[in-house]
Amino acid sequence: MSSRAGGGRWRGPVARLLTVLGVLLVVVSIVANYVDRQALGKSDFKQAAQQMANDPAIQHQVALALTDQLFSRVDVQARLEQRLPPNLKALSGPVAGAMRPLSERLVGEIMQRPRFQQAFVTALVTGQQQVVKVLDDRTKYIQTQGENVTVELRPLLVTLSQQLPLVPDLSSRLPADAGSIVLFKASQLKTAQTLTHGLRLVAAWIWAVALLCWIAAVYLARDRRKEVRAIAVGFIVIGLVVLLLRRLGGDYLVNKLSATPSQDQAIRHVWDILTRLLIDAGWAAIAVGIVALIGVWLIGPSKHGTQARTWLAPYLARPGLTYGVGAGIFLLLVLWGPISYVHRPLTLLAFAILAALGIEALRRQAAREAEQPPRTQSALVE
Repeated sequence: MSSRAGGGRWRGPVARLLTVLGVLLVVVSIVANYVDRQALGKSDFKQAAQQMANDPAIQHQVALALTDQLFSRVDVQARLEQRLPPNLKALSGPVAGAMRPLSERLVGEIMQRPRFQQAFVTALVTGQQQVVKVLDDRTKYIQTQGENVTVELRPLLVTLSQQLPLVPDLSSRLPADAGSIVLFKASQLKTAQTLTHGLRLVAAWIWAVALLCWIAAVYLARDRRKEVRAIAVGFIVIGLVVLLLRRLGGDYLVNKLSATPSQDQAIRHVWDILTRLLIDAGWAAIAVGIVALIGVWLIGPSKHGTQARTWLAPYLARPGLTYGVGAGIFLLLVLWGPISYVHRPLTLLAFAILAALGIEALRRQAAREAEQPPRTQSALVE
């Protein structure tokens, strides 16, 4: 008897180690799936691009950047000098200088037009899809200039220049490389493709490994309820870590890339839009952890938990009522949609299965206690 007890001492530490490993794997899974959906997925990226196109702070910075592109790649003063009469050619410099702030205002107005916003979204999505295709080793869709791999966003500049009436035929004067954005050096392409393939693979199956770790942990644990509680706490920790890392990442980017207060705001807005899925994942993990902790408390031997089960026992004894109320609450959550994850079929299915298992465990626990003699049940409560 003592030999068996001593031989099982390893079960508790191994179970807790598997729980921690599962938590770490879920963090990796959240990050991998975020990159796979947001950076490599067309649908989520298009939604983010539409939000950026409608954001006033981002519109302002894009207007400044595009104006810089136009005035740095085209000699506006020389174009004006060619078109002005000889006696007014000396005014080409002052007029070109005055055109700069006027152009910025015009670009800002153009950015608010639905037609240009659609062109902006199309340019971003096209560029993103070109990046995805080159990373998936379909290089015929990407351009390589010298030692650099670039994405061509020239159509966006052309669309803008055609709507600026200050300098006729401005788009025809844009250099061939105007609007080309360097992604990475051609020598880095193989490494980037390898990382992308590995990321897609990890995003597809690593959550299953985490789930197996937790199943094994609960199976090996001496006190399974406590191990489930540890997993629930782990979910809350996962959510807090994801939200904290996202916040620190945004602060780092703002400090690294921004030079003016207006840029601070624009970069922050871009970061908030692009990391919306991380916010949803963090809050989803916290919500799952809290619900699991409530379930562990309801099923546990504590005085208040037992009293709650006793009060709920008449209702839990009616499966139709119990599951009907649970389904109603679940449907309200889906209709409310506080986070994007409640609109994903696989996630909804997983949540529904977990909720049904929790409800059934609570029903059986209440039924067992209801069948016990009053004295035994009273002793358990104490």
